[in-house]
Amino acid sequence: MGILGQLFRVLSVAGQRDARVGGRRPLQLQINDARRELEQALWDGQPDPAPIRARIEEMTRTLVERDLQGEVLETREQIDAAIALYEANVTDMSESSYAYERLLVIYTGQGAKREAQRIARACLIHAADDLSDELRESCLQVLQIPRG
Repeated sequence: MGILGQLFRVLSVAGQRDARVGGRRPLQLQINDARRELEQALWDGQPDPAPIRARIEEMTRTLVERDLQGEVLETREQIDAAIALYEANVTDMSESSYAYERLLVIYTGQGAKREAQRIARACLIHAADDLSDELRESCLQVLQIPRG
């Protein structure tokens, strides 16, 4: 499968439709919903919640694959393609900080201040539990928020 086929496969995520975000509910919200559904199934004593677990794993794998493929594309200096994958994870409100961190580095290096600020805000909101002190500091610096 060529690089375009791989990009299409990684970016294509079937899911519940929601008009609020490009016609599709963000993937991280779908994962959160499925986790709640799994908890309820376990609480109710359902004998086999494996299909719910499989859905969660598939959606989580999609987010991880985008980050991994983006990293590969960056090493091949295919920055625009890497940005597309990282941006897909930002749009899907990924809880992992990796895509936000890479986009901050890329946009800051390109002098794209507005884009870097958008990513820093999204990072502080969606990846708050996965932030290193260094990344949090970078976000605050990009947003020009005094530390305190």
